[in-house]
Amino acid sequence: MDPATVLGAIATVTFLARLIPQPVRLVRTGVPDGVSPLMALNVAVTELAWLTYGFVSGLVPVWLVTLPALPLAVWTAVLLRRQTRWRDVIGAGVWLAAIVVAWLAGALGAVLAVSVLVQYGPQVWTALRSDRLEGIAPATWRLAIVDALMWGAYGLAVGDAALILYTVTLSGCAVVILVRIAHSHRAASALGVGATPGQGGA
Repeated sequence: MDPATVLGAIATVTFLARLIPQPVRLVRTGVPDGVSPLMALNVAVTELAWLTYGFVSGLVPVWLVTLPALPLAVWTAVLLRRQTRWRDVIGAGVWLAAIVVAWLAGALGAVLAVSVLVQYGPQVWTALRSDRLEGIAPATWRLAIVDALMWGAYGLAVGDAALILYTVTLSGCAVVILVRIAHSHRAASALGVGATPGQGGA
């Protein structure tokens, strides 16, 4: 088995593992505070696009991982349906339209190269401006760093620029969110209220 195949397999497992903690936490606690519905919708839309990109580009690990990832992304969006506003739906619709236009123009790969910002930018923004982060699963973002590094290594092995940019952007978003969670935890401790439910575990 060649190194690229091994990297692709590891990246696939890590990517799927990253998608599990957030919906599990929402089900277990019923607390959505700090989780962006627009992020959830954009992730679901993007997984569908990555599935298409994987098929078109012949990158088996890419389309193979999105097959189970898509229902996990949709599940998270469904769990956040009560927090979803029309502006979130419209925002996700605009993103879907941009993907369709890029596909028709033969530029799907270029659009997907910046898809991480569209997916996780809303979550970064929500985390930065919210004082209640109990709904965020820290494990998701720790695994996101590993996920980003693995896909980046695979992208280097196969010479795919979209996957390399995915690495840089996702790891940056994950670091910002984890730092914000840690800061929130320290602030809560300083006030003598202890850690909030969103600071540990899944």
